[in-house]
Amino acid sequence: MGIELEYKLAVANPAQLEQILFDPQVKEVQVGDYQIFEMATIYYDTPDRRLGTLRWTLRLRQENNQLVATLKTPYQGKIRGEWSCEAANIQEAVPVLLETGAPEELTGLLSGQTLEPVCAARFTRRAANLRFADGSVCELAGDVGLLAGGGKEEDLCEIEVELKSGDAATAEAFARELQDKFALREEPLSKFARAAALAEGKR
Repeated sequence: MGIELEYKLAVANPAQLEQILFDPQVKEVQVGDYQIFEMATIYYDTPDRRLGTLRWTLRLRQENNQLVATLKTPYQGKIRGEWSCEAANIQEAVPVLLETGAPEELTGLLSGQTLEPVCAARFTRRAANLRFADGSVCELAGDVGLLAGGGKEEDLCEIEVELKSGDAATAEAFARELQDKFALREEPLSKFARAAALAEGKR
């Protein structure tokens, strides 16, 4: 199973985001320059929201000129199951995701069902890898843009620290250091959860 361990921190505004991304503590462990990605994401579910009920997320995201489909599922704590593939559309993606190891339960959940757009997100991401003294590697990503659902939009500005390899404790410690240094709030909800709440009129 592919897994994702990620810490998400809400940032007050783009100016603070710049301050974090170019902080000396960050630059000290940064590997290479920031890469810039223009992201346009559509989140899908069945009409009766079978995936959302299980806290599964199915999305199709344009990352610059590449279309990538991803399924995420709860696992343990902050760790989530994650499977991705390139795909031209979400229907084409489902069998490929299953081939990559996504839960077979997905077949039953989608049997006889259509998939429809639920909500969306559009943002610019700047991302770079960080290498720590113990050899652990994390990706630091800064996202600025909009969440959209139900005809409404909400500003998005946040930092993500994602463990790529090594010790989970290193990723957690670095995320906590950023949180304390810049008085950041941990964001408990995913982009999908916040956009879906907009679509449901809960935000």
